[in-house]
Amino acid sequence: MKKHFILAIETGGTKIQLVLGSDKGEIFYRYRTCVEREKGFEGILDRVTEALPSLIKKAAELGGTICRIGIGFGGPVHTSTGTAIWSAQIDGWGNFPVAQYFEEKTGIPTRLYNDSNAAAWGEYCLGAGRGTNIFFYTNIGSGVGGGIVIDGKLFDGQGFGVAEFGQSYLYDPCYQGNSIYPVNHIERICSGWGIEARLRREAIPEDSILLELCGHRQQELDCRMWGQGIHKGDAFSLKILEEMAEYFAIALCNVLCFYSPEVIAVGGGVSLIGEPLLERIRRYTEQYVYQNCKGRYRIVKSELDEDVVLAGTLLLTGADERAR
Repeated sequence: MKKHFILAIETGGTKIQLVLGSDKGEIFYRYRTCVEREKGFEGILDRVTEALPSLIKKAAELGGTICRIGIGFGGPVHTSTGTAIWSAQIDGWGNFPVAQYFEEKTGIPTRLYNDSNAAAWGEYCLGAGRGTNIFFYTNIGSGVGGGIVIDGKLFDGQGFGVAEFGQSYLYDPCYQGNSIYPVNHIERICSGWGIEARLRREAIPEDSILLELCGHRQQELDCRMWGQGIHKGDAFSLKILEEMAEYFAIALCNVLCFYSPEVIAVGGGVSLIGEPLLERIRRYTEQYVYQNCKGRYRIVKSELDEDVVLAGTLLLTGADERAR
């Protein structure tokens, strides 16, 4: 008897991941490639399309076929139609029928999900959210997203996405935008790309290890080097970490006021900095959180790490298949 695999695809701002897995969130085979941002959405479609034959072949080698495709998309989507609304990181996705595109390419039924929603569901079912009634997941990667589970159900608003944590605004006296008020998105302040933009534009002290790490080519500074600076105790790196964590924590306090999650899990590439980041987020959250939430929540690292979107996509796609 042939096995039935789900092909889960994650398309973000920096990486593309494709895996063969099960409706229980198990991953049996993975394929990874990079996003060429300058090529826009067509570059991502090309990369995924090029990889499909090898995934189909691998499914056959494993004794099965691909029965469903699920896509965790890096931006807001209209869930019921499988349409990408837009992407803050990659140009060209506006109102693109992603699910229809892949169904026409492969003949395989396809479902589309927001990546942070999929991640929230994966982490709730298989990771740090297990056993909670209200759970919030947020990622700090190339962008910042969010997803919420309430009473065991993934909350998707009106079907166009919800908990777009990275798009919430905070006062930012350093931001020079078009508004008469100095306000800024959490994503612009705290995302990996936002942090890298700051590292590349600010005056870095001559004694900072960051200059050594980038070979004095400031425009090449990235979050990996910043993380090294943090772990080596570099004062400038720690200053940026302190400020970023405080902004992020203030935004989390708003989530706590509205939804009162028992657990908040933080994922994404920037979260791999680990305790230096999480300890500061916890400290500032406790400083600013409303009194009724004190002692009634935990902020933890995502347990599923880089598999979180894929695991959630597998679970959601399998559930949708069973519901049909």
